[in-house]
Amino acid sequence: MKFSINRDVLFTNLNNINKALSTKAPMPVLTGIKIDVKKNYITLTASNSEISIQAKIDDPRNLFIEEVGTIVIPGKYFIEIVRKVEAKTIDIHTFENNMVKILADRSNFTLNLLEKENYPLISFDESNLKISLDALNLKQIIRKTTFATSLSESRMILMGVSFSIDKHKLEAIATDSFRLAKKYIVFDHENPSINVVIPSKSLDELIKILDDNDEIVDIHFGKSKVLFKYKNLLFQTRLIDGVYPNTNSLIPQDFLVSIKFNKNELISSIERAALFTSLEVANIIKLNLKNDKIVEISSVSNEIGAVLEEIYPLECSNNIPFQIAFSAKYFLDAVKAFDSNEVTIHFTGEIKPFIITGEFDANLVQLILPVRVS
Repeated sequence: MKFSINRDVLFTNLNNINKALSTKAPMPVLTGIKIDVKKNYITLTASNSEISIQAKIDDPRNLFIEEVGTIVIPGKYFIEIVRKVEAKTIDIHTFENNMVKILADRSNFTLNLLEKENYPLISFDESNLKISLDALNLKQIIRKTTFATSLSESRMILMGVSFSIDKHKLEAIATDSFRLAKKYIVFDHENPSINVVIPSKSLDELIKILDDNDEIVDIHFGKSKVLFKYKNLLFQTRLIDGVYPNTNSLIPQDFLVSIKFNKNELISSIERAALFTSLEVANIIKLNLKNDKIVEISSVSNEIGAVLEEIYPLECSNNIPFQIAFSAKYFLDAVKAFDSNEVTIHFTGEIKPFIITGEFDANLVQLILPVRVS
């Protein structure tokens, strides 16, 4: 195997597939990157059993192939070598069957190869069950939902985001039983009916390789995995098996009071009110709507002290004295997901779930369960 490649092109693609590179020892070969050199292109593949990513490089302006072949090269060291060298072109060739030489200007590296026969067979199969979505919309869906998934393996199904597609609508839902994030988009064409649960950790890795543009991502759904095709990349992850709970009934429709805030002002007040709670597990703050429509946000730490913030809402639907307590972290996660400059909190009762909406985020709802405090 022997080829020359543009250093910047190689590094960009290595950086993308690095998201799937294994760092655990049970399968040492998965700490390696599989390089397949064909007549007119090369592929770089990395996998950690959960996700697999493959990059195809076929631009003759940046690639010159002299000899085909396949190797599995130690991923960590290969990436660091390419990161550190400053040569415009890198020459790579094998020798003595189990070693590879990497030449970059006056730098000369030799690496021992991993056993390519031990590398698992990874098939990036396309499916007839697929949808197409632009990268920006897909990033928005991921960014506005994954933070609400569960971190506990006791209910594996809640560690993923539910993707439900019915004709013209895609609905993404994430919940950990204490909060819920729901975002949907509407297509101008009909799609097949699909219900899958994608691990949130996989989606968080996918978002790192997507650009903020309208480039199309083809999403292929299989029985146990989903494949994202984007530019020259194939990103594949397993699906979480099981039935996602029906959350539609959790979102209230009738409200006791709705209060509109400037988003940035609200975030700043919550962050200050949470200063003394950030070191505590509870992380609980109180919101109190007074008779004069001024909102007080407060917290108390028996060991440190207390905080009281006053904030003037932009609008208030009813002048009803009202108090509720909730997690500052959950609240900040939810509010920061909105692009709108103004957000509205819709309360249904002091111990009932409340939702947050945004003026320019009509297709996004965040729900939070309050907590009982004495």
